[in-house]
Amino acid sequence: MDNSKKRGSLVVFTQTFPPEKGGNASRIGDLYRYLRAFGVNVTVVSAIETYPFGNFPREFKLAKREGNVIRLFTYQPSENASSLERVLYYTIFPVLAVLWLILRRNEVDAVMITSPPPQLYLVALTAKLLKKKVIVDVRDLFLDVSVGLGFIKHGTVVEKLFRFLEYSALNFADAVTVVTPMIRKRLAETYGMNPEKCYIVPNGVDLDLFGCDKPRKYPRMVYAGYFGHAQDFKTFLEAYSRLDEKDRLPIILAGSGETLQDVLAMIEKLGLSGWVRYAGMLPREEVVKLLCSSLIGVAPIKANESLKYAIPSKIYEYLACGLPFVGVGRGEIERVALESKAGCVGENPTEVMACMLKMLDSNLYKASALGRIYVIQYSRESSAKRLLRVLDLIKSSDI
Repeated sequence: MDNSKKRGSLVVFTQTFPPEKGGNASRIGDLYRYLRAFGVNVTVVSAIETYPFGNFPREFKLAKREGNVIRLFTYQPSENASSLERVLYYTIFPVLAVLWLILRRNEVDAVMITSPPPQLYLVALTAKLLKKKVIVDVRDLFLDVSVGLGFIKHGTVVEKLFRFLEYSALNFADAVTVVTPMIRKRLAETYGMNPEKCYIVPNGVDLDLFGCDKPRKYPRMVYAGYFGHAQDFKTFLEAYSRLDEKDRLPIILAGSGETLQDVLAMIEKLGLSGWVRYAGMLPREEVVKLLCSSLIGVAPIKANESLKYAIPSKIYEYLACGLPFVGVGRGEIERVALESKAGCVGENPTEVMACMLKMLDSNLYKASALGRIYVIQYSRESSAKRLLRVLDLIKSSDI
């Protein structure tokens, strides 16, 4: 029998999807593309194009469809979004997604939701009530991070409600996918989830796009990604400011996010305006060109206990383009640096400055080659094949 017929239809519910930017949008976009190529009848249900906030025109359509991608209405926050705007954005879409699923229940065999936001667990629980197969994809420990960084107060009704939703969705799901082993361990410890039904589908990189053909490298460092509260530019820039000018490489920043203006103000305050240039928000193709013409990637993430599980997806893009990286953080990011032999990570300005000096004094050509070899195992095609195996398992009687 044709495997695509056995798998039936899969509907993926995600808050963001290309042409929106960010790690989740690109990850789900690439997985969708490969699953379709593998013969899976997959439909994506996402919110109206919104992210990054302020980058898309406001729309007031309840729904629109382009091929197998369905967009449902949500509130579209302004660039400097208030807390209320964020709540509306992350809540309206999941509620409408639940209604869409109920109305289209006869057309759906299996459902996958990708979290955060935790409100999407409502879709997973609704799908189980409708007797559908459910995959819950957990990209990061949103609640742990939100509590750890002070955005949600520990022990409040909001945290308890989200914890209940997460507990219920994880334990009722037919399968759970996570991006790192540490997330699987933490979910099993926190919620009593059966680790045997939890599969690692790592973040990765589209090797068809991210790669360099005869790159011309300029002596500079680069950061291309999101500017958010989890990124620790304070530690990185303080370390950079301590370097003697003879040991500095210029830095180019590209991307967008809610803390971008704070980062640019910090650069000005530290007297680094002559060394750090902001290139704006770039299309993925332009990001590739930027990476292929730079020497070292920058990956700063806060050395917070709640973020030890995190591997910034930009690291895979750096390695694919032959860039060793200097990072800030603890945990999984340190593991990648060690395993790839193409990175150095510190927790404080002194350690990060030492990493910069170590990287500049190392054989960058060798580190570049080792990084490209290491990242092959994290291709988006490989991740899609892992997800395909999970889909086959939940459609069989073995799970």
